[in-house]
Amino acid sequence: MALNDEFAADLRQSEAPTGVIVSALRWEILNDWVRYLHDDAFPDKTVEKSYLWGFVKRDFGGDALRCLWGKYETSYAMFAEAVWLLHREFSEGAGAEHHALFAGLPPIPAEVLFQKIASASAVAFRRLTEDEMGRILRKAPQDYVAMG
Repeated sequence: MALNDEFAADLRQSEAPTGVIVSALRWEILNDWVRYLHDDAFPDKTVEKSYLWGFVKRDFGGDALRCLWGKYETSYAMFAEAVWLLHREFSEGAGAEHHALFAGLPPIPAEVLFQKIASASAVAFRRLTEDEMGRILRKAPQDYVAMG
């Protein structure tokens, strides 16, 4: 039996459901975070360069990141919600409320999380620079809260 994907042939990345984008990014970030925490090459996890080379610069989430930035272009409110959810789960520690895999993991500092997303996004979505993406990502959770 062959997969018939004609129904999705015209689907643009900006039309991907926000929940699907967040879910895909959640598991990729979580996987990289756990891998980093258990990586013996970076014994002092508090050193900034340790974060940079052990976690931030690991590439991830190409398609999901393209979809996330597609939301930025077409529906800023949905983009801001997605970034707010990731920030809340990883940096504010709310992930453990939703899934046992988060239990016992230290939070990812917000700036490190935003650097990670911006770093990988610069490869996946070339319309903005990594610095521009970082500024947008840092602002998005605050914007989302203000929208509520």
